[in-house]
Amino acid sequence: MQYPLLRFAILAALSMSAQAASTDGTSVPKEIETVKVQGEQLKHPITLISPGKSTLELDDIQREQAHNIGELVMKMPGVSLDGGARPGSERINVWGFSHPSALSIRVDGAPVGFQQYRYGSFFLDPQLLRSVRLIKGDHNVRASLGAFAGSFVMETKEATDFLDPDSSIGAMAQAGFNSVNHQWKRSVTTYGASDSGWSVLLHGSRRDADDIELGNGDVFTFSGYRQHSLLGKVRYQSDAHNMMFSHTRYDDQGRKPWANRRGAMPSVTPYKIKKYGSYDAALFAASVDNHYREYTSTFNYHYQPYNDYIDTSVVIAHSQNHRYWERPDSTYQSYITSGQYGHQVWLSYERWFAELTNTSHFGDHEVMVGAQYQNQDRNSHVYNHTYRKKPEKNYGHFTPSFEPSGEQQTASVFVQDKYFITPDLELTASLRYSHIRSQGVPNAAPDYNDPSVGHDYSAVSHQGWEPRIALTYDLSPATQIKAAYAYGLKAPTIDELYTVQFSRASKRAATSRDLSVTRINAYLLGVSDKRQNALFEGDHLATEVTLFWNDVIHDVAQRRGVNATKQKEGYYTNLDGLYTYGFDAQVQYRLNDWFTDASVSMVRGKHKGSLRDSTGDDEYWYDNPPLSASLGVGHQLTDTIEVAWQGQYWDEQDRIPENPSLHTANVASDAYFFQNLYGEWTPRDDFTLRATIANLTDQYYTPYLSAGVPAAGRDVRINATIKF
Repeated sequence: MQYPLLRFAILAALSMSAQAASTDGTSVPKEIETVKVQGEQLKHPITLISPGKSTLELDDIQREQAHNIGELVMKMPGVSLDGGARPGSERINVWGFSHPSALSIRVDGAPVGFQQYRYGSFFLDPQLLRSVRLIKGDHNVRASLGAFAGSFVMETKEATDFLDPDSSIGAMAQAGFNSVNHQWKRSVTTYGASDSGWSVLLHGSRRDADDIELGNGDVFTFSGYRQHSLLGKVRYQSDAHNMMFSHTRYDDQGRKPWANRRGAMPSVTPYKIKKYGSYDAALFAASVDNHYREYTSTFNYHYQPYNDYIDTSVVIAHSQNHRYWERPDSTYQSYITSGQYGHQVWLSYERWFAELTNTSHFGDHEVMVGAQYQNQDRNSHVYNHTYRKKPEKNYGHFTPSFEPSGEQQTASVFVQDKYFITPDLELTASLRYSHIRSQGVPNAAPDYNDPSVGHDYSAVSHQGWEPRIALTYDLSPATQIKAAYAYGLKAPTIDELYTVQFSRASKRAATSRDLSVTRINAYLLGVSDKRQNALFEGDHLATEVTLFWNDVIHDVAQRRGVNATKQKEGYYTNLDGLYTYGFDAQVQYRLNDWFTDASVSMVRGKHKGSLRDSTGDDEYWYDNPPLSASLGVGHQLTDTIEVAWQGQYWDEQDRIPENPSLHTANVASDAYFFQNLYGEWTPRDDFTLRATIANLTDQYYTPYLSAGVPAAGRDVRINATIKF
């Protein structure tokens, strides 16, 4: 499939739908019609929402027993886990975009995320979640700015998820074991609700794990951890008012490599053994004592009186991310380069976020207006004992030149009009304006704060409009066609604007305050179909196919090749861009006590010109995952026992750049196939035992997006839940 053909097909669909809209003057009746719907309640409901959207509900989340958010959401078509077996290294890839700034993740309305060299990006215990929804591509006007990959909307658990209809208070305890790393999991949840509209939930969990075992029997050194998670949630609901406050905390500790996204540890040479005194001490010297903490607090208020013009939502959120790591004492006499950080490293993010929206109904129009504000402050600092006597490095205390500190403020306003042209045709158009102000923090080390070579940490602003349009047409009560277009915007990050180099070590020493915004033309075309009695009496069949094409303009990359020839040039530059295209296809089938899910996903694309300088031939885009397919079959054996099997196939990936560089840490990968087994036993309402065997045949494989880091071996996961 060639991407120009896909672009033509999507544009044609948009044109035909627009023509249909202009020729049919029928409008939606203004009278509200009450329709009584009777249907069968499925134990495994059909979860296909609309083309380009995916969802995971509470039962799906509990069944997976996932180690982390990345492992959980990779069950969605078009989503890949960008990282290997070592916890804390995982990132999320959607439709060929892995950079954390290209993905919007909201937890109870609060934006979250973290970024550091060879470290993970999104951290939350999946056990805290009640639902996960994904809008793929840059087609969500309320998403964080620059969400080219898509936007995740995650909600944490609530008291009503567990309370019986005749109960007002309860508690739940869980205990589990994972064999691949001898992980013990335990959690306690208490909850209650009153007739006056108040509900409260408190949850605490802990995970303790040793090193992971790979499919070939090797132990993956320095992959153990201790994790603690907390969730507190209070909700009040009365008539037109709905208020919610939630607070989450995530704490992860363990010994890891300083660059966590890596495979085997560095080889231990005789020289290192002699230097450090033993093999174990030499291996230990390549590790760090890692501690990561994350706090997120969110206040949500929804006011919805019986009024066509007022449906108001307010979100106020505050989050903090802190990572600290320190090398062993024995390394304080070792030479550590600036590029390897230092002997002690601190990195923190602090975010304030506010959003106000109101939805009104005017005849056939549903109009939403809104405003968002986000302030993100990053503080980066190291102590490098190597430079303790060098004033040009501020005696070892400085900010890494490639990880500058800085503040980024984003203010946005937007309007969206959902126009019901006919009962079967819906046109949604939106317009968003954003202003982004970035301010760097001067480096304490004179080597990285030299105005004569272009080190300039002063503020710079970017702004722009983002139009979006989508057409949804119901061909029949069972079949829907959707076409969408978005012209999105992404501002340069603090890294890209204020990274510098030592003036005598590089010809691209300056900051990059002249960077322009990156743009995307995002196209989507999809069809979904849901029907009963499709093959047999009483069955349910749902299918969905989504095509996409993304054209990125002026991507930001490190200045290399012919673009790195003059002194005082910025370390980053705008290149010509890239394009990605592909499809997701899904099938869900339910018949009596049987349930089946299947999907296929493909992503292709290239960079426009060399990844180094936009000269030469186009190169494969290094973030594109290989073709993947999955098939799952399950059966409700009895009223209390359920079993399921799933197979996942990933094709080989040899579409990689010809000239690997710092841009392209990913290496070619072989095809692999692994299987999972699931079982659930609920002998009574207050007790459930779940068992999962991940990687049933103990395959040893290296996912393409893991940068050469192998995946975990066979993992038997047992979890018992008891309610009081």
